[in-house]
Amino acid sequence: MSSIRSLAFFGFLASGLVACGPAGGDDGAGGAGGSAASGGSGSPVSGSTGTYAASTGTYVGNTTSSTTGGDTASSTTGGDTTSSTTGGDTTSSTTGGDTTSSTTGGGDPDPGTGESPACAGLNNGSGTTIPCATTADGKAVCFGSTTATTLKYDDGTDVTGVAQVSAKGFTEEACVLLETGAVHCGRHAQISRTPVVASGATMVSGGLNHACAIASGAIKCWGDGVPADVTFSGEAPVQVACYYHGCCAVTDAGKLYCWGENNGGMHGTGDTAAHTTPTSPRTVPGRAIYAGPGQDHMCAVFEGGKVQCWGQDWNKQLGGLGASSDPGVTLVDAGATAVVGGQFHVCVLLSSGQVQCSSGGQSEGAGLDMGRLTPVAGISNAVALSAGKHYTCARLADASVRCWGAISHGATPAAISGLTTRDCH
Repeated sequence: MSSIRSLAFFGFLASGLVACGPAGGDDGAGGAGGSAASGGSGSPVSGSTGTYAASTGTYVGNTTSSTTGGDTASSTTGGDTTSSTTGGDTTSSTTGGDTTSSTTGGGDPDPGTGESPACAGLNNGSGTTIPCATTADGKAVCFGSTTATTLKYDDGTDVTGVAQVSAKGFTEEACVLLETGAVHCGRHAQISRTPVVASGATMVSGGLNHACAIASGAIKCWGDGVPADVTFSGEAPVQVACYYHGCCAVTDAGKLYCWGENNGGMHGTGDTAAHTTPTSPRTVPGRAIYAGPGQDHMCAVFEGGKVQCWGQDWNKQLGGLGASSDPGVTLVDAGATAVVGGQFHVCVLLSSGQVQCSSGGQSEGAGLDMGRLTPVAGISNAVALSAGKHYTCARLADASVRCWGAISHGATPAAISGLTTRDCH
C-alpha cells in the first residue's frame, strides 16, 4: 500500500488541497527557478532568473543544481554541493566536501512515477464550497471556517485510514479514499460504509454533482452528467481534477484531456460544445504535468513550469490576458508546479513556495482585485494548493493549512485551527 499511502493529500489537486506540485515524468520537465515571481499587468510571470538553463532543467555552475520533474542524479568530487529538487526522484553523491539535499515548494513525486499530485493532504476538485484535508493521523476533516470538522461514517464512528479526501458540490458532501484503495462518499457526518469504488483507487476528485476516481488504469465516475468509465487508448491517468460539470485528467504520456461542459471554450478545442469523451486542447506548449480547471476556465502546468489557460477571462481570472479557446493564453512562462481554479479565480504555486492569484475582485477565492497574478501576502513556503468556488487554501511546508477568501473572509490567509495534514511520505 505504499503508493496509496504516498498520496495522502490535497486531496485539492488540487484539484486537489489537491495541487501538490508534481512536475513531469521520467522525461524530465524543464526546471523552475527558486526565486519568487512577481506579477505583471497583462504579461506572463517568470519564475526563474539568473543562471537557470531551461533546456536542461538545471542551474548552470558547480555549486547548485535544481530540477523540476524527472529523475536527477548529482555527483561531485570535492567541494560543497547543494542539490534541490521540486518533484521527481533525486540521487546525490559526493566525494569530499559537504552535501546538502533539500526539497522546496511542491516537492512531491512526479506523476510519471505513479505518485499522486494530490499528495499534500488537501481537497481535490474546484466545484465545491467547503475545503477538506487529510490529517496526520489518517482522518478526514472539512472546514467552512477556520475550525475543522471530522468526517464520520453513517454509524457515527470517525472515518480512519484515509489516504485522500475530496469535497463534492455546494453542500456538505465529500468522498474519501482509504488506504485500502476503496472510495466512500456521503455527507460529512454520514459517509456511507458501502464503497462506490471497492478497491484499486489511487486518487479521487469531486465536482458539483459528480465525482471520479483513478482506479485500475482508468477513471471511474459517478453522479450527473459524466460517463461512468473513461479510458485513454493505452495511456494511464495520473491525475484527475473535476470541476463544476466535468473533469480533466493528465496521463502518463503527458497529455491533457477534459470532458463535460465546455463553457467559454475551456477545453481548448476552439468551440464551446460539451464533450462526452476525453478531448485534448488543439494547441499545447509541451508535456502536461498538472491540470487545474475552474468553472468556465481551465489552466494546466506544462514542462518547464509554463501555465497555459483556456476559457473565459471576463472576471480577469486569466490575468486580464483575454478569453481564448485556441490557442489559449500563457499565464506563467516558467517556474510553476501547480495551478488551481475556482469559480472566478486562478491561483498558481511557484517552485519558490510562493502563491500568486488572479481575479477581477468578484471572487472571494482570490481575495484580490488586481486583474493580474499577484502574490498572496504571507505565503512563502507552500507545497500544495486547493481551490473551490470562493476560496483557496495552501498546505505549508510545516504541514499546516492556511486559507483565504470565503474561509478567512478576505485576502489575508488564516490558519485552520489545530490542523496538521498528512505528508506524502
